[in-house]
Amino acid sequence: MAEAELFMLCGSMCAEYGGDLKRFGPEKYPEQLQEMAASGGPVIRVEPWVEGVSNETDLLRVLTSGYGTMLHTSSTALTYHDVYVKNYPRGHVIELYGLDLQERMVQVNDSFLLDSSGQAMTYVGSARLDDLMQGIIEYAWLVEQPVPLSPREMHAACAYHIRQYVTGEKVTTDQHVKRGDAGYRAFVGDFHLLEDMEDQEFRTFCHEIYYNLRLGSALHLADYTADYCLLHQATLGPQAQHIIELAQALYADWHKLNLHIYKTGLQLRKHRMPEITERALHLIERQRHMLEELMILTEQAAE
Repeated sequence: MAEAELFMLCGSMCAEYGGDLKRFGPEKYPEQLQEMAASGGPVIRVEPWVEGVSNETDLLRVLTSGYGTMLHTSSTALTYHDVYVKNYPRGHVIELYGLDLQERMVQVNDSFLLDSSGQAMTYVGSARLDDLMQGIIEYAWLVEQPVPLSPREMHAACAYHIRQYVTGEKVTTDQHVKRGDAGYRAFVGDFHLLEDMEDQEFRTFCHEIYYNLRLGSALHLADYTADYCLLHQATLGPQAQHIIELAQALYADWHKLNLHIYKTGLQLRKHRMPEITERALHLIERQRHMLEELMILTEQAAE
């Protein structure tokens, strides 16, 4: 299953915002996996990593018995790259595909490594087991061989999650959390708070906003929307090409604005925040329009 399809099945487009500008993106990892299973995707079991109880034998067990193992970790435990060690700690998901207990090393695949220049990279290689275990939050594995979904089932799930994005509807215990379109608007609406920050704090928050828009929210959403339409052009019909073009243009403009935010932080240009907010709200409107068009196509294709 392609990454774009997993993104749609998990409802990862429905980024959440609860008032902390450093935290904006999809809902928590276990909830995303539950969404995927409920949408007809593969069933993935998630276990919390309990300090003093969980150990390397748990990792070995799931690695040898499942059909793929993932680790949700704190980025500070990913010592194979300085960008994780030196920056603000955040949750990160990697694939575990090898474990050597004697050498105390693991083999990992990290598809979402973002270096200090903003370049997205992939790391496939070794990591120190003991470092990694200091930061594991949860571990997850496929409990059975995934059954491919039909295009009709995939489109039905995609349409369902887009509707959630547009309406923000989801049963939640925290009424302060905004989702989807409302989440984006609330997030951007708080950019004005940066204008009153001290210089170093302003620089830090600009970097975190840049990171959160780059990974897990706006840029991923545009990228995966284009990929999804490319994958399913045959069943979505000729209008899919129009959505691909919308998504590619949206990606380019989010990328430009995101770099502008990053440079604004470096240059301490606090007076730019109103202009940045206005540009971001315009992109959010285009984003909603694009997804509404895709929702119509996916609903028709699911009939």
